[in-house]
Amino acid sequence: MNDSRTRLDRINTRIRNNPLLSLLIAVSTLVIGLSTFTNATRNLIDLLSGAEQRPAINGLWQAQVSYDWPNANYQERFDFAGSDTQLYGSATFTGSPNGILEGEIAGGTLRFITKTPESLGSGPTQQAIHRYQGKIAGDEIKFVMQTEGGYSAHVPVEFTAKRTGNPALQPAAN
Repeated sequence: MNDSRTRLDRINTRIRNNPLLSLLIAVSTLVIGLSTFTNATRNLIDLLSGAEQRPAINGLWQAQVSYDWPNANYQERFDFAGSDTQLYGSATFTGSPNGILEGEIAGGTLRFITKTPESLGSGPTQQAIHRYQGKIAGDEIKFVMQTEGGYSAHVPVEFTAKRTGNPALQPAAN
């Protein structure tokens, strides 16, 4: 007996004769189709509803900061980068740059910490942790910075940072 049907015809016949396999293929196709449609619909709804986007804070910012000890006025610099909810970059403390740690943005609020060594005379150094929280308003960020650890207690310091430019357009620091 010579079967003139193609391989595809034979597979199709086997699937039709096996109701369980037919059901499995139909359900799988339905699940894949619904999954694709659901994701596409969710993306479209987010786009049309104006879902909250990351504020455009990447770049350079500066602030005049008066710390809570005598004659402590410094021009501080913030260099922000990141995407989505992530925030990284650097922030100066008393003019010295420090890496941003645990940075995040949620809505119009950003939070991060920096760490600096603090010394007292010739004694051992202790680590001071600076916790920053800022509220973004256009080209300004209103910050509250609280320092903990180190050799002395500090009160929260409030200041406003202003946008100074795009880091890609700034000359490299030496």
